[in-house]
Amino acid sequence: MKKKIDKTQISNGIILICFMVFVGLEFALHRKVIFMMDDLWYATNLSTGEPLSSIWDVFQSQAWHFMNWGGRSISHGVLQLVLMSGELCADILNMIVTFTLSYLICELADTKKLVSFCTVFFLLISLNGDVKLSMFWQAGSANYLYCTNWILLFVFVFIRQVKQPQAKALKGIAFWILPLGLISGWSNENMGPASFVLTLMVIVYFARFLKRKVPLWMWLGSAAALCGSILVVVAPGNFVRSAFAEESPFAVAVYKRFLMMLEAGTDVLFPTVLFVLLFMLLYRKTGNKLQPFQILLLIMAVLAYGAMFLSPTFPRRAAFGIMVLGIVLILSFIRGIREADSGYDNWLFAFSILMWLFGVHVLCMELTVPITA
Repeated sequence: MKKKIDKTQISNGIILICFMVFVGLEFALHRKVIFMMDDLWYATNLSTGEPLSSIWDVFQSQAWHFMNWGGRSISHGVLQLVLMSGELCADILNMIVTFTLSYLICELADTKKLVSFCTVFFLLISLNGDVKLSMFWQAGSANYLYCTNWILLFVFVFIRQVKQPQAKALKGIAFWILPLGLISGWSNENMGPASFVLTLMVIVYFARFLKRKVPLWMWLGSAAALCGSILVVVAPGNFVRSAFAEESPFAVAVYKRFLMMLEAGTDVLFPTVLFVLLFMLLYRKTGNKLQPFQILLLIMAVLAYGAMFLSPTFPRRAAFGIMVLGIVLILSFIRGIREADSGYDNWLFAFSILMWLFGVHVLCMELTVPITA
């Protein structure tokens, strides 16, 4: 008697093979993109100009950076530590951080399926508006890929409580939420403050809608994120750096920033927004209602996007964190559709393969072009 073929096992096998090919191409691109541009500056003690030789050099550099060039002390401190490890170690760390980010996205979306994890891994490339400068250039990787990991971890702690209000707090959270909140707020100028606002929304949700006492750790985490957000924005170095920017009349500056935001929304973030809206419509069509955590993440994404209006520029790579929030929402909508549609696995498999094809195309294109900024 012939054993019945399990379609799920076959699809998982195909996805796993695709995943291994994808990981190989991604690591090859990491090996191709050498330390360049800002990496070469951050590989030195910024206060002395000498090559980095110790952790103390990193502390000196970031103290100088905070006062003279910008407030991203956490991300640039991590960057300098990674640069000290060498290119091969940096490439391995970048792959590990991409794995952990994919895992955190799946955790936030409440999906444990292999195909979901692989799909997220593909989406980080296929929906990315600036792959090379947000994930493969080391300075961009530290500012966006690395930062988004601890921001999502911080957000996960609050979203977990929104999903399960009765759940017990994680062990020791009153102590470790402080440094986690601080580095999350002190990450970059749009996602950091957006994570702080999310904590306020969760606190209001608990107090106003659930009529529950707000746990102490929530207040501590929110306060820490606020402190970090203030530090990244009001660093004296930001004002020193802004002095080099070209000044424009107020009306012209507002017009330029409006065009900048429009370009980011209709170009860089367009694929992410398209899939979020598509899967949201399918999610609603199958009888699902938007969950509180989904609404909170949607608002956080909009705030992170809107915060860039305050910036004189909106580099394509700065949309990375917003894209990641979009991927969380896409996965959460897909999970809800699956619960109402038994055919979920078939078209999720097709969607995953489609994203794999887009991602492979992007990676192959980057592998065949010269190494430039």
